[in-house]
Amino acid sequence: LRLHPEVKFSAIKEPHWWTRKRFGIVRLRDGLRDRYPVEDYLDLFDLAAHQIHQGLQASSAKEQSKMNTIIIGEASASTMWDNNAWTFFYDNSTDGEPPFLTQDFIHAFQPNAKLIVMLRDPVERLYSDYLYFASSNKSADDFHEKVTEALQLFENCMLDYSLRACVYNNTLNNAMPVRLQVGLYAVYLLDWLSVFDKQQFLILRLEDHASNVKYTMHKVFQFLNLGPLSEKQEALMTKSPASNARRPEDRNLGPMWPITQKILRDFYRPFNARLAQVLADEAFAWKTT
Repeated sequence: LRLHPEVKFSAIKEPHWWTRKRFGIVRLRDGLRDRYPVEDYLDLFDLAAHQIHQGLQASSAKEQSKMNTIIIGEASASTMWDNNAWTFFYDNSTDGEPPFLTQDFIHAFQPNAKLIVMLRDPVERLYSDYLYFASSNKSADDFHEKVTEALQLFENCMLDYSLRACVYNNTLNNAMPVRLQVGLYAVYLLDWLSVFDKQQFLILRLEDHASNVKYTMHKVFQFLNLGPLSEKQEALMTKSPASNARRPEDRNLGPMWPITQKILRDFYRPFNARLAQVLADEAFAWKTT
């Protein structure tokens, strides 16, 4: 996206302002700090504003009208799902369900926002997440134990509370040794669709992007009403290496155990089926990745 001349991004890719920093959270386990004011967030777009301003000063009226089509954005992965701060600030909840979510605030701030979501098979996502964030003693064996414990904790919560209450339960999320809840995409997406219009979303699969970058980026540019990249820029885009590739030391750990994969597939299946139904696209059931 950065390669496109009509796209400008925040100074840092993932500010996590909406979900964390505006509440004074950098890492939840470190507790609350001073809140980052909205001015700090807006400052991240200063360079984009400066570039637009320079362009307006230097260009003719015809080019100026084109400048109005510039897209400004940021890419915090937590925006989709992280509402851990709500319990600290809103105690008027019903049966443990949050009264407000991140999307309510974003909608108040920017109701015409366009939202691009890229999802990965939640089973593979969880193992990748474990390898990326776990610090020591990583193994397929350890992952299996942590998955079993997380499933037990989540299922215990479901005995007493609603699905939404368990998904947004701060205490439960902190207690789970792997972030099982992040893969419950249907829950989050349905909450987003209760605030934003479906036409404001482009939902992509990571697997499709990995196999054909050019195709998914064409979909993205179309969604944002942007023209295509030049051939040279497109060549650069398709050559760039995958980000967040598995670290060399993690590659030796191999895949998760087949039994772990099976219990996770069983757990996520109904949620994936609901997601596929909402999006009217069976690919999001991840029956075969």
